[in-house]
Amino acid sequence: MMAADTKPTLKTRLNALMKALRQPSSWLLLALGFSCALPFLLVGGTLSFWLRSEHISLTLITFTGWVSLLYGFKFAWAPWMDKVHIPVLYGWLGQRRSYMVLSQAGIATGLVAMAVIGPHHLIAFLVAAVFVAFSAASQEIAVDAWRVEQTRNDAEQALNPSLYAYGFRAGILVTDSLILVLSKRIGWPLSYTVIACLLGIGLVAALLAQRTEAEQKSHDVRSFRELIVDPFVSFFREHKNTAGLILLILALYRLPDYLTNLAGTMYVDTGLDPDAIAAMRAGIGLWASLIGIAAGGGCLLIFGLKRTFILGALIGPVSNLCFSWMSVAHGDLRVFAFTLLADNFSNGIAETALVAFMTRMTGRDHTLTHYALMYSVAALTGKFLKGFTGLAVDALTPHLGLFNAYSAFFLATAAIGVPCLILCWILGKKGVFSAPPAG
Repeated sequence: MMAADTKPTLKTRLNALMKALRQPSSWLLLALGFSCALPFLLVGGTLSFWLRSEHISLTLITFTGWVSLLYGFKFAWAPWMDKVHIPVLYGWLGQRRSYMVLSQAGIATGLVAMAVIGPHHLIAFLVAAVFVAFSAASQEIAVDAWRVEQTRNDAEQALNPSLYAYGFRAGILVTDSLILVLSKRIGWPLSYTVIACLLGIGLVAALLAQRTEAEQKSHDVRSFRELIVDPFVSFFREHKNTAGLILLILALYRLPDYLTNLAGTMYVDTGLDPDAIAAMRAGIGLWASLIGIAAGGGCLLIFGLKRTFILGALIGPVSNLCFSWMSVAHGDLRVFAFTLLADNFSNGIAETALVAFMTRMTGRDHTLTHYALMYSVAALTGKFLKGFTGLAVDALTPHLGLFNAYSAFFLATAAIGVPCLILCWILGKKGVFSAPPAG
């Protein structure tokens, strides 16, 4: 269990970090993060490229983005994944890894189904996408629980989210950039099939992972109350009068980023070449993200969770301001490069801080359910509201023109960061960041 925030020397912190780096479990998070990232955009932002290339309207594209709402409902089935054993697989792999392997198989199957059906049969295509989203969310639930239970001290609190984020960023590079180059040459269906094959990396990592101590101590549940009610009640009991504030902040913290889901369609509308988008994302975007993640981990180690979390709330909306500028820059590659730099660097810090915060707030008796509850709150608001983003831009277009409509929309979404920053300051005043971890 992690200790409360103290004031150890920098040398002590670095020694603890070096010890954490020698743990095989930390490095497996690279592969598991990669595996979790692969389906994420294939039912979200990247899917919009495919649909837009088939001349589907912005309104319909963003409504189809509600497929990813399943990520926001993780809490609904997390208690079963926390306590209910899968026959055969449990005896071989244990609780966490058995669900990892099963969900990875589900993702691969769903992606191949999407490739075979195609968007011209939209209803069946979206059914397959829903199955991918459900399986992908389930994989994240299992991986998050395993990662949280492997985090035992402040050094691992700084390191593990960073390594997971590096792996996740590598997966995003594949499905956000490289797939655009691939789709231009072999088409979208074969591109989705290739991604399905890459899930083998996550499968190998799941098989190499070890059972956690908390998992080994778990027991079978005997009642509905023990399975469903107790895990959620325990979260509010452990955080007492700050539980509601924690969940409210989580709902707002990454909301500006979720509302940039129209960036892909804006790229298409401004006439950016897919090869140019992929090259810039794989170059400037990737390096900015890697540096941002490292900066986030460094801030956690040196400045602590409180300052890093508030910093993430401050710089997270910067990307929205840059997208607003890019909307009226008419495909200027220099503006695109600056936008990618700001977007990936700021989000690297903010996402690392968010993962570390949720890890700290997670109780060890109900790891999977607590983390899934917080992630669901963090994701559900954004994933629901982003379904209306295309409608908002389409409504503004007759009055402002398409590109000014994009610009006004992104500018408005950046303003969400202001109330979130105020709430983070209030949370800090209540001493939540300096308290021992839940459980």
